Amino acid sequence: MDIKPNNIYLGDASELIKSIPNDFIDCIYTDVPYLYENGGSGSSPVALRIRANADRLAEAGIDKGFSYDIFNEFARVMKKINLFIWCSKLQVFDIANWWLNYAKEKGIRLNYEILVWCKTNPTPATNNTWLPNIEYCLYFREAGVKLNDGYDLKSKFYVSGLNVEDKNAYGHPTCKPLDFCQKNIEHVTQPGDIVLDPYLGSGTSCLAAKRSDRQYIGFEINPEYFKIAQDRLKGINQRGEMNLFDIDYDD
Repeated sequence: MDIKPNNIYLGDASELIKSIPNDFIDCIYTDVPYLYENGGSGSSPVALRIRANADRLAEAGIDKGFSYDIFNEFARVMKKINLFIWCSKLQVFDIANWWLNYAKEKGIRLNYEILVWCKTNPTPATNNTWLPNIEYCLYFREAGVKLNDGYDLKSKFYVSGLNVEDKNAYGHPTCKPLDFCQKNIEHVTQPGDIVLDPYLGSGTSCLAAKRSDRQYIGFEINPEYFKIAQDRLKGINQRGEMNLFDIDYDD
């Protein structure tokens, strides 16, 4: 398959990424399939709400994690390691260790940061648990990757509500804040650079790249989400409503 920038593709990322040439991608920005603990039991309103959220994640096929084997392909297609990975708490240490060990084996100088989305209205917690009010994004940067100036681009945390509006508009249970994603991309890439998202979901990362005058490539295995992402990049939500801000009049 001939993979071209400013396009998204339906299929398995672990196969599609093999069609991308070596050293072709400037940045990977992705929200990987999360690994979650069992939602537990109980009949309280809070327990029922948590279980309903877990069921929605399971229906979307994003509750069982993913194979880290694809990271070798990530490393191959990037010019330099310049990588954002949104992941669950259970994946943070394993993913960080994979990339730090890879860098050590290859003799690469690699810095990493933990970015967080702090939610002001999280799902209530059950007894004996913390509030689920933080999501984690790991960022890995190889020596030589330039960070752009701009105070508003450099924050490692983002505070907002649960992003219900985007979830309702685009039908995906784990939509990330578009504004934060866009600032992340603008911080570590240059206009015209190519941003890859192998787990595209509803298309937030590619839309953020498009708004930032970057090129994008996206992969999505779920046909429903692929169609939503296609429409979203044309400024259309899942209800068929047009968002004039997202229309690309050059398409």
